[in-house]
Amino acid sequence: MKKVAEVLLGAFLRRYPLPTRVSLFGFLGQYAWLKDILEELRPELFPPRPDALEPATAEAVSPAPDGRVLGILERSHIRGRMGYYKAEIYLGQRGNGHMFSAIETTSKRPVIIKEFILSESEFTKAEALHRQSNFQRLGGIQLADGRLQDFRVIQPLEAIADTESQSLCFLVTPDRDRSPTLRQLLQTARVLSVEQVQEVLSQILQTLDFLHNQKFNFPSGALQSGLVHGNLSLDSVLWTEQSAQLFVYLTDLLVWEQCFEPSVQLGRSTQPTAEMVQQDLRAVGDIGFFLLQGLALKPLEAYQPNSSVIKPPLYSILDSLQTGKFASAETARRELLQLGDRAPNVLVPVAETTTAAPASSNWSPLLLLSLLGLLVGALVLLPRLRSTASRSDPVMRVSSTCCLSEVSAVPAGEFTYTAVQRGTWWTILQQQNLLKRGQSLTTALELAQPKLRLRYVPPTSDPTNPTSTTFNPDIFAPVLTQVRSGAVDFAVLPAIAQLPGDMLAQTIAYDGLTTVVSFSYANRKQGLPTALKGQLSLTQVQQLFNGELNDWQKIGGLALPVQRYASNNPEAIAIFEQQVLNSRVSASLVKQLPSLELLRQVIRDFEDKNIGSIGVMPLSEMWGQCSVYPLALNVSGQAAVQPLVLSNRQEITPATDLCDRKGAFAPDPDRFHMGSYLPNYPISYPIVVIYPRNNRRSAIGKKFVELMRTTEGQKLLRAAGLVPLSPELPRKELSDQSAAPSTQR
Repeated sequence: MKKVAEVLLGAFLRRYPLPTRVSLFGFLGQYAWLKDILEELRPELFPPRPDALEPATAEAVSPAPDGRVLGILERSHIRGRMGYYKAEIYLGQRGNGHMFSAIETTSKRPVIIKEFILSESEFTKAEALHRQSNFQRLGGIQLADGRLQDFRVIQPLEAIADTESQSLCFLVTPDRDRSPTLRQLLQTARVLSVEQVQEVLSQILQTLDFLHNQKFNFPSGALQSGLVHGNLSLDSVLWTEQSAQLFVYLTDLLVWEQCFEPSVQLGRSTQPTAEMVQQDLRAVGDIGFFLLQGLALKPLEAYQPNSSVIKPPLYSILDSLQTGKFASAETARRELLQLGDRAPNVLVPVAETTTAAPASSNWSPLLLLSLLGLLVGALVLLPRLRSTASRSDPVMRVSSTCCLSEVSAVPAGEFTYTAVQRGTWWTILQQQNLLKRGQSLTTALELAQPKLRLRYVPPTSDPTNPTSTTFNPDIFAPVLTQVRSGAVDFAVLPAIAQLPGDMLAQTIAYDGLTTVVSFSYANRKQGLPTALKGQLSLTQVQQLFNGELNDWQKIGGLALPVQRYASNNPEAIAIFEQQVLNSRVSASLVKQLPSLELLRQVIRDFEDKNIGSIGVMPLSEMWGQCSVYPLALNVSGQAAVQPLVLSNRQEITPATDLCDRKGAFAPDPDRFHMGSYLPNYPISYPIVVIYPRNNRRSAIGKKFVELMRTTEGQKLLRAAGLVPLSPELPRKELSDQSAAPSTQR
């Protein structure tokens, strides 16, 4: 039986290009029952050639000359600000450091640790301490405007200086940082096709354009306009594959790598100048020639326009990159995209030196059954692999700190903050019985941090007068004005608009809008959820709410008239207008009600008046109930997404008995996070804390984010109805949602 499993596993892994095979090999190796089989397959899958790309292990590599590299494996943990880390496997050297696969010990999430050594032979003790300090201040970047965007750069989770040794530093990065470099790829694949090279260069140039022109924040709080890579080569570009598409990520930026270069004087600027931009562009040209010709690169003069190796248009672009003819990465990429033979971003298998075993035509029934099981298992494991990588991203990170009381250096005194009146955060502040009877978010904070007093202050100018029939489209302006003027220390808002340049935003949770219809149990089989198959398109939602559709039968529903409701939450109205209607909500067509009353009215209309009512409201204000059904939504051409899942992660359907399963379903965070492998729920948005980009102002806004990102903080927000940043919170607590609004009948 073991031999059958070995044959099948070998056949499965050989199907993939070597970089993917390496990733799968390492991932499958975490399962004890597969380790022996994988070790037997290793020589066949990774031939013992000097330049072969092979997964490294602690036993397979030698320590550095000073004997200290592998010492990290003997440590019980490495302590950082965000948690404790344990190194497990040595992966090899890259750049100025040594790479280790590791885990964060509390959450067990995989990370990569890069260890840097400030050896006594190259740095005095004073120099080492100075470079450790600089490394901590500069070891990480984030967009200055608070946007959450994947610009294909490995962004460190945190930089740690070992003050005890005074000679070691550790950079903690997402698990994606273990992906093979372009050099490792070429050591196995030799060369890439022209189409692949064009795709790789296009992505590198796009990322460089972003780096060169955006504003960034460093961990020290320093702000910088633009950032050069400064260290671009085959060793600092990673090759990744996702759903048959290739992506390249840049890593090992000069801004922190230079801290460990003895020949580089500290303080060297990484802000783009014309010469530094050209240095990055020349490196792109070098990479392009290597990818086409392989590591045995001939001199540049050997590339002639009539060469059969490089097509003339691509040769011209590479030559222009190397000779400084492009003023910017944007200009170079524009020229590259104009090449007529550029392929779409679809992965073309790289030529391998490993020969696949010939296929056999005599597959026994047992073998076929085993193969089916293996393929099903692979389909299950691969999404989990992608999910793990996505959750390592900083924007998805929940702090390893357990409790609100464990957050240190919280400023003492009274501080004020604001949010839109009757908006989402205002509603959350009214919630009681969060995790404990009689406990609100405010009382939980006061109990955990007795020296801190947070006071909610309503906006000085509220454009959402309850008697008004229309809403000011810029309902957030008064809130931002109060933060900017110093009238309040920070604000909590949904992130749906461009943030002013003098403010920062950090995500603490997610929310979304949901469209609900009656879920009457008396007439369930004849109800709208079943007739609509549990879903609507955003176009249909738009047509229903602007009056184009007045009968459900026209879109496959029942022969019922349409009645429309919307929550009187002003943020919900603004988001609905912006993301769905592209116009103002008609006061004469759509009746606005408090969310709880909206839920009750939808069910009454169906049962008492035979009207098919539909309502739109924040997901945070409805998901603990069972009298209405939240419809899955889809964007044109895509599958519908249902945000609510059962405790086993299965989506709810019209056949699900919501009242019987009440408390056993909740929003799935993977449907809200932009980096997730799952399709996002179409009307979702982050809830962010906004505070001034001003070091002279109180840091309470940033500290409030830290409090809300603790495990306890996330549990409180989930109990109040918001979607936590990560699905890793214990699922056994799903049934304890006493604070969620309920209309069970």
